[in-house]
Amino acid sequence: MLGEEGFVIVAQWSAAVAAGAFVLLVTGGLLAIRSLLLRLAEVQKSAVAIQRDMHQLSAEIGAVLQTTHEAVRTVQRGLDSTDGLVQAVRQVGGTIEHTTSAVERVTSTLSGAAVKHAERIAQNRQVDEAVQWAELGLTAWQLWQTRRKDNSNTD
Repeated sequence: MLGEEGFVIVAQWSAAVAAGAFVLLVTGGLLAIRSLLLRLAEVQKSAVAIQRDMHQLSAEIGAVLQTTHEAVRTVQRGLDSTDGLVQAVRQVGGTIEHTTSAVERVTSTLSGAAVKHAERIAQNRQVDEAVQWAELGLTAWQLWQTRRKDNSNTD
């Protein structure tokens, strides 16, 4: 059996190992939290960029709608006179082409933004898994500490 000195040495080693494990666990937790904060900052930047793009696209759509409205007025005036009928049809065709082009740009931009957002969500899931592992390690350490205290109280 171990003498009193042996017991003290084992207790000291156990405390040193526990302290080392705790330092590693805390370091891992802090790194995971830092990584999570960095990713959240990236997501926020992305959201701001998407919002900026949406405002720009909204302004473009407003301009297109105003152009369309003006074209419709021009068509109405052209229809009022028989000589302007052919010219009005040409203007409508140009306006429709311009509107279609603008809608295609808007759709392309929104599609790209949705893909970027989906990729960031997938990255955030990896961070969540790391945080869960850190929580599991902390729980195991706390359980070990509780059992150690219970064992020392019974001695």
